[in-house]
Amino acid sequence: MDFFDYAWTTTFQITKKGPENLKILLKNSINYPKIRVDKHGYVLYFVVPRKTGKNLVFFQGMHLNLENDFERRILWLMYKASIYHLSAHAAISNFKAYKNWVKKKDFSKAMFTISIIEDAIANAYLKAYWNFLLPELAVANSVSYLRLKPFSRIPKRALRFRTAIISQYTVGKIKGMKIPKEMRLDVEKIVSQLKNLEKTTLEKFLQTEKNEDLKNIIEGLTEPKLKTAESIYAVLSNYGESSQIPAYPYMDNHGNNTLFYKKIGNENSTMRIAKQAFAVISDQNKESDGKHEELEKILNEDVSQVFYTWKSFEERKNKILEKYKILGKNTNFNSFVFPEEDYAEYLRRRVLLGSSIRRILEKLRLLKNVTGEDFRQEAGLVDLQEAIQVIASKSQRTDIFVREELQTREDRWTILVDASRSLKFFTNQVRDIALCLAEVAKNVILNQNAWGMFAFNNNFYIIKDFDEMFTNRIKARIGGLTHGGMSYIPDAIKIAVEGLKGHVEESKVIVVVSDFFPAGYENVETELKQIVKHVERLGIGIIGIGVNSRAVRNYFRFNCIVRNPYELMKKFTKAFIEFSST
Repeated sequence: MDFFDYAWTTTFQITKKGPENLKILLKNSINYPKIRVDKHGYVLYFVVPRKTGKNLVFFQGMHLNLENDFERRILWLMYKASIYHLSAHAAISNFKAYKNWVKKKDFSKAMFTISIIEDAIANAYLKAYWNFLLPELAVANSVSYLRLKPFSRIPKRALRFRTAIISQYTVGKIKGMKIPKEMRLDVEKIVSQLKNLEKTTLEKFLQTEKNEDLKNIIEGLTEPKLKTAESIYAVLSNYGESSQIPAYPYMDNHGNNTLFYKKIGNENSTMRIAKQAFAVISDQNKESDGKHEELEKILNEDVSQVFYTWKSFEERKNKILEKYKILGKNTNFNSFVFPEEDYAEYLRRRVLLGSSIRRILEKLRLLKNVTGEDFRQEAGLVDLQEAIQVIASKSQRTDIFVREELQTREDRWTILVDASRSLKFFTNQVRDIALCLAEVAKNVILNQNAWGMFAFNNNFYIIKDFDEMFTNRIKARIGGLTHGGMSYIPDAIKIAVEGLKGHVEESKVIVVVSDFFPAGYENVETELKQIVKHVERLGIGIIGIGVNSRAVRNYFRFNCIVRNPYELMKKFTKAFIEFSST
C-alpha cells in the first residue's frame, strides 16, 4: 500500500465519512499536517515526503535518509500517526461550538486553547473505538518529544508554557530543567483538566451503540468544553503573548512552528520515551511490560515495500516529465509538471455527471461499431429500451442485448484542456468536461495506453500519460485542475502531434477544450491557425470544444460550443460523427 491509498482507506474507516463531506489532500509542499473546512466539510492536508537529494527527503520538519532503515520506519509511523490524529478530529471535533466564545479574545491563546481541548476529545474517540492504534501514537509522541527543544531553548515565556502543556499531556513530563514551580503547577492544573475532560468523554463514547448517539454526545460536549476553555484561557493569559500555536509535528498545525529540531532521536531513546508515552496515553499509573513487545514490533515494522512503491512511482513520474521536456523543447512552455491532486473533487463531480457520461457513451458505441454488424445481440448487456419495445409488442425477438466489448477500430486520442486564466470563471465546467471526456475515453478506447490527457497554460501539465492506466491518482489530477496564466494553445497541439508520431492506430484524434483565446506571446493566433492546418495535412483529426465561446470556429473545422458538460452528449458526439464521416 502506498501513501495515497493508505490515507484514503484509513481516513474513511476512522471517520465513517465519504468524499461528499470529507476531502483528503496529500502535499509535499507543506511542512506539517493541517485540518481546514470548506463548504462540504473538513479538508485534511497530509504531508508526504519531499525529495531533497538522491536518498534524502524532508518530511514533517525532519531531514531523513531513506537508506537508513530506522529513519524510513519513523517516517512511515509519523505519517500514519498524522492520519489517525486528523481523522479523529474529522470524525468528532466540533470547532463551531467555540464561535461565540472566541469573540474579543486573543487569537493565538484562543486557538491554542481550542486545539488542546479538541485533541483531548480526539484522543477519547481513538481510545473508545481504535485503541489498538495507541501504541503507534505513543511512538509518535516519543519521536516528537525527542525532537522538541528543551524548556531553556524556547525564548518566550508564553511559548514555553504552551509547549510544557503539550509535553506534559503526551509524555507525562516537561522537557528541560529550571522550570519555575508556579509554572509547573499551572501546567499540571491544565493537563488535569484535559485528562478529566478526556475521561468523561471516553465514558460517554463507550456507552454509544449508534451514530445517532454519537451525534448527541458531540452536541452534549459543548458546555463542558466551553467551561474548560474559559478556565484554560484564564491561566494562559497570565503568561503573556506569543503568535505561535504549538503542536506536535504529526498533529493539526496552525502556521509557524519553530519548536522542533530537524534530526530525530536514536532507536534506544525513542523506545525509552515511547514506554512512558504509552503509559500516559493509555492512562496507566506505570509502564506496562506487556506492551513493550508491541512497541518494539511497531518500531521494527518492515516498511521496505512501502518505500519501494513510493520510489518506483516517483521515478516513473520523473521519466514521464523528462519525455515531455524533450517533446516540448521547441515550445514556449515554462515548465512541465503534474497537476495538484484532489480525488474527493473528482468523486463528487463524477456522481453528478454519471448520466451525461452514459449518454455520450451510448452515442459513441453506435458510431464505433464499424464492422457493419447489427449492434443488437442475443447475449450481453440488456438494452432496456429494446427490451421494453419487445415486451410491449409481444414480439419473439431475443436480440435485446448489446455487446459488452465493442467491435472497434483502433483509435488514439490526445485530450488537451486549457487551464489558463481566461477560463478561471469556468473552472468547474472545464473540469467537468475533462472528467466526462476521460471517462468516455476509458470506456470507448479498449487499449488504455492509446489515450492521454494533458492541461496547459504557460506550463504543460501531464494528467494521464499514454503509458499510465486510468487509476485513482489520474482521477485525482483531474479533480485538482485549477486555472491561471496564459493560454499557449498552439504549443500544446505541437506536443500532442509529437506524441502521436510513430503510432500505427487507424485513427488519431486531438481534442482541445478551450475558449480559444490564445495569449502569451507575439503572433500566437497566427501560430494556432498554422498548427491546426499542419495537423490536418498530417491526417490527424482535430476537434475543438469551445467552452462558452464561439472563437473555436475561427480555428477548427470540426467543433462544438458547450456551456456545461450536460451539452457534451449532443454536441461533442455530433462533431465526432462529422469528423468520422470524412
